[in-house]
Amino acid sequence: MKDEQEKKAEQTTEYSFIKEKIKERPKSKKQMVMELGCFLGLAVVFGLIASVVMAVLTPKLQEWMYAEMDAEVITIPKDETTSQDEEEAIEPTATPEPTQEPIVNVVEKELELQDYTSLYNEMYSVTEGIKNSLVTVVGVSSNVDWLNNPYENEGQASGIVVADNGKEFLILTDKKVLEGVEEINILFATGEQFPAVQKKYDGNTGMAMLAVDRSAFEQKNIDKIKPVTLGNSKLLHLGTPILAVGSPLGTTDSMLNGSITSLKTVSDTEDVSYPLIRTDMLGSSSANGVLINFAGEVVGIYTRDLSAASENGTITAYAISDLKGIIERLSNNLGIAYLGVHSREVTEEDEATYGMPRGVGITNVSMDSPAMAAGIQSGDIIVEIEGKKITTQRAFENAINGCEPEQLISITAMRLGAEGYVEIKFDVTLSVMP
Repeated sequence: MKDEQEKKAEQTTEYSFIKEKIKERPKSKKQMVMELGCFLGLAVVFGLIASVVMAVLTPKLQEWMYAEMDAEVITIPKDETTSQDEEEAIEPTATPEPTQEPIVNVVEKELELQDYTSLYNEMYSVTEGIKNSLVTVVGVSSNVDWLNNPYENEGQASGIVVADNGKEFLILTDKKVLEGVEEINILFATGEQFPAVQKKYDGNTGMAMLAVDRSAFEQKNIDKIKPVTLGNSKLLHLGTPILAVGSPLGTTDSMLNGSITSLKTVSDTEDVSYPLIRTDMLGSSSANGVLINFAGEVVGIYTRDLSAASENGTITAYAISDLKGIIERLSNNLGIAYLGVHSREVTEEDEATYGMPRGVGITNVSMDSPAMAAGIQSGDIIVEIEGKKITTQRAFENAINGCEPEQLISITAMRLGAEGYVEIKFDVTLSVMP
């Protein structure tokens, strides 16, 4: 036992020098510079890789995020007016007779040039308020000249921002400018220009809906794009001062001022007719844009077709109140159903005088229309659609507007034969007006 302890002591004494601490050799300046350079180089490479990855993935991530986001459903409140019967039923409030004639001080003042200048400046300020809602629609198409050299042709029209569904800005414009184009661009009041895609359209009025992705805008400019305020055209009357903005003279960013001259005419369109607003403003045959009142509200929409059909060259527009249902459908990317007939209401007088059944008489059937394909003829009187009685023109138009393109509907009509009117049923597959 003692020998073992002595051996361990000898080993401890013999190797005790191994416990001393060996220090690392200090780095030279050259080594430090090389390590720093290597670190910085790796940082730069990492930064470049990160930038490339972000540049590639960011659009994909945004596209994925926006694809997952559901667009908001656009709703446009309809305008209601008190009917004549309701107005007659309301008894007027008795107005007490004044006990003394009011004293009115009349101060005569001659208008000066400065007064006219102030008036026109006020009108111009109204158009400034709607400026961020107006856009220029540019349709680009390719062609070749007589030397077979290719070139691009650009057609322009005005448009208005009618809604923002959270994913897209929705723009109402003239369908004419979109015919045969290969590319559609929208120039906004902010100076930005972005590509647009065409949504649905209404062949009857010539209105089409375009959409521009909100993610294309800089964040600071998104709040500058303002959807227009749609007014109530049912409150208009003869002589109401009005402004035409957009392209009343055929060129974008132009303006005319005038007044309303007629509210009694309606459009000669298929399936549904619309009240027209006639003005005393002379415009171009290629004019398109909107009518606004002095509150900056849109009360009418005029198209190239309406302008070309104007007999005296004055601006004529569709009344906005009767278009709100269409604009709402187009904003939600819903098509407008098409039957393809011209019609008029059979009145009580017609019924009493000619023995005609109450309903809506067909005055003309359009070529290659769903109505013609189903066998509907001029002279037929439609009395029922999808089980609902049709006795007025308004009821007929509401029934068609409530249908969808490609929908199969049942129509009951009365047709005059040798022994009087007989009932005929039609199965009609509606379509979209070309």
